Amino acid sequence: MVNQKEFEEKIKKFKVFEDARDKLAPMFSNLIDKGFEIESYLLILSTWNFAGFRFVLRDFNITKFQKTIKEINPIFDKLKDKNFETADFDKLKKDITFIYNKVTKLVKQTGATKIMHFKNPNLFVMWDMGIRKLYKIPQTYTTAEDYINFLKLMQKEFLNIKWKHKDMTFARAIDEYNFVITQEKIRK
Repeated sequence: MVNQKEFEEKIKKFKVFEDARDKLAPMFSNLIDKGFEIESYLLILSTWNFAGFRFVLRDFNITKFQKTIKEINPIFDKLKDKNFETADFDKLKKDITFIYNKVTKLVKQTGATKIMHFKNPNLFVMWDMGIRKLYKIPQTYTTAEDYINFLKLMQKEFLNIKWKHKDMTFARAIDEYNFVITQEKIRK
């Protein structure tokens, strides 16, 4: 389990590693709040998931993407009041699986979790290849069950952390912590 001091220190380091990315997050959220959801997701995918999204773009069907977002939004609405700290991910499995499977078909697993996080930043923790490697999760194809197990693992790993910051959700702070840990391993 992660301790409070280490957690807070790693969150502070995020700005050092990713100053631009840190400033983009509120922009994504503002776009979603103002009704520019598709535009926000495309910006997220092309900046925070550029390594994978460039391959998806070859066959990317924007109309299908828009229809998929419209199809999953009612499920997101059901989850809007759920938060990471108290969520029972076993009870939410059906809804999370539905969203994850629909979005992953279009933007792969990393892109899916980024969209999920920005649609409900209180509930979903993002992952990428480095984070999956850190937690020994398959690198190639991951299932919705893998992602749900990751969320449950994050609850367990960060159970003792007290998060009271208003400027960032706990799920986002966990992502920043994980990102810094992976970057520190790469830079050694």
